[in-house]
Amino acid sequence: MIRRFLGFLVLLTFLVDFASAQDTKPIGYFLKDSAKIGELVPYSLSYKDRKNRPIIFPDSIHFLPFELMRKEYFDTQSDSINSIDSAVYYLATFEIDTVQKLSLPIFLNTGTDSLELYSDMDSIILDQVVTQMPDSVSMEETSAYQPISLQFNYPYWIIGLVLLGIITLIVAIVWGKEIRKRIRLHRMRKQLVKFQEQFDVEIEHLNSDASKIRIETVLKFWKSYMEKLEILPYTKLTTQEIVKVQQSASLEKTLKSIDRNIYSTAEVSALQNDFEFLKDYSEDRYNHITEGIRNA
Repeated sequence: MIRRFLGFLVLLTFLVDFASAQDTKPIGYFLKDSAKIGELVPYSLSYKDRKNRPIIFPDSIHFLPFELMRKEYFDTQSDSINSIDSAVYYLATFEIDTVQKLSLPIFLNTGTDSLELYSDMDSIILDQVVTQMPDSVSMEETSAYQPISLQFNYPYWIIGLVLLGIITLIVAIVWGKEIRKRIRLHRMRKQLVKFQEQFDVEIEHLNSDASKIRIETVLKFWKSYMEKLEILPYTKLTTQEIVKVQQSASLEKTLKSIDRNIYSTAEVSALQNDFEFLKDYSEDRYNHITEGIRNA
C-alpha cells in the first residue's frame, strides 16, 4: 500500500512538472526579416524557468535547413524565483526556398526525465539575387594568354629532399672514401699542371733577369708548391733540413748550387739546369704521393 502511494506521488510530481513545463515555451525568433544565400542571420533563443532547474540549449544539431556558423551564450539572469537563459545563434542557409522556417528546442531536466520543449516556428524570407534566369548567356571569347601563378608543391618538395638526403647518405657510406680520393687526386693534378706552367715562365724570366733576388723568388715558388704537395713547411726549411727529409743526393747537389748563386759573389751558372731538375723532382714526388693515395 505504501509503495503504491509513493509511486502515485512520483507520478503526480512528474505530471505537475510536465504541465508546468508545457505552460512555458522557449522564445525563439530571427533578428532579421530577410537574408541572402550564405549570409549570417542571428537567431535569438531564450527560456524562463524556475530558478536552479538545469536546462540545455541546442549546440550543433536541430538547425536544418540552416547551418550553424557560430553561437553566443549569455549569463543566466535570476531573481528569487525564476531564471532566464538566452543565446544567439548565427546561422546561414544555402537552400533556395523563398521562405525558410526554424523552431529550436531546449531540454529541461525535471529530475525524473528530460523534456524537449520547442519554440514557436519563425520564418525568414530569402532575398533572390538572380530573379530571372535568361534563356541563353552571351559569352565573350578571348584567346589572350592569362598568366596564372603556380602553387609551390611543398609536400613533394619535402619528400624529394628526404629522398635526396637518404641517397646522399648511402652514397657517402658506400662510395664516400673512393669519391674523396678521386676528388683529392683531381685537385692535386690541377695544382701540378698549374705549377709546371708558371714555373716554366719563371725559368724563362731568369734568362733576362738572373739577379739574386730573382733566383730566390723562383726557389721560393718551388718551395711553396712542394709545401702543398708534401704537407711540410718547405718555405721555412733550410737546404740542409730539406735534404735531411728527402734523403736525395741529387736534390742536395742542386739546392746547394742554387744557394751558391744566391749567396756567393761568384758569377751565376747552371741555373737553367738546376731549376729544370727541381721541376722534374716535383713531378717525381707528385707521382710517388699520388700512387700511395690510389693504393690506400
